[in-house]
Amino acid sequence: MRLGTCLLLAVMSAGLGLGLRFAVPVTPVDASFRDVMRLYQSQGGPEGSNMPETSAP
Repeated sequence: MRLGTCLLLAVMSAGLGLGLRFAVPVTPVDASFRDVMRLYQSQGGPEGSNMPETSAP
């Protein structure tokens, strides 16, 4: 693929991404999601990991 074609595709995809970012509203975080995140944080131990089964002994 030629350099000009690659640059054009890169600029077009960046423009599309920015356009979607500004056109689609960000979904706010609700209370139930915050509760789940608090639960994961409380299970992590001192380092705050949510996967204690893969933590180093």
